[in-house]
Amino acid sequence: MKLLKALITFAGTLALVIVLNSKLGDIPPLGKFLDPFHGFWKNAESKNSSRKKELKLEGLKGNVEVKFDDQMVPHIFAENDDDVFFAQGYLTAKDRLWQMDFQTRFASGRLSEVVGPKALELDKYQRRMGMMFGAENMVKGMQKDPQMRQIMRSYAAGINAYIKSLDPEDYPIEFKILNYKPEEWKTLNSALLLKLMS
Repeated sequence: MKLLKALITFAGTLALVIVLNSKLGDIPPLGKFLDPFHGFWKNAESKNSSRKKELKLEGLKGNVEVKFDDQMVPHIFAENDDDVFFAQGYLTAKDRLWQMDFQTRFASGRLSEVVGPKALELDKYQRRMGMMFGAENMVKGMQKDPQMRQIMRSYAAGINAYIKSLDPEDYPIEFKILNYKPEEWKTLNSALLLKLMS
């Protein structure tokens, strides 16, 4: 009898683990989301976190100082323009990575890659709108101006530096809910965002 109870408990636990780590229809794997070490619990901000941090980021050419005002608006001070735009990209991604990723997927007609077939008609509509074509032409235009080309590269490099600094458990909560990871940021993504906003 004890062996039977142990086998039933083991089978029930195994079934629960499998169910919680499998996607069920539109519902992402809840086990990953509820995991106390890597799930949404990791997204809580500590009330004791210091506002002063020193980071060493690969890609910066000099020292950069960021001061936040009482509204948490960043003010960037750097020794060169490239580092200003790099820091701006890093800070924007730190606060808005999922929003940036999701909006560029929406603009380019790639939302169904994340949310599934229910977004297919929306993706088709977005592709027919030609947002990607417009963004590609915008990038070609920006490439002709060396200063603008460098600004866009530095900004994208800052975003990618932030993405590379994240472990999966550090992803913004929306990535965990939808069970996907951020892609490398390209200048095309920035152009898509600009086109979408306009």
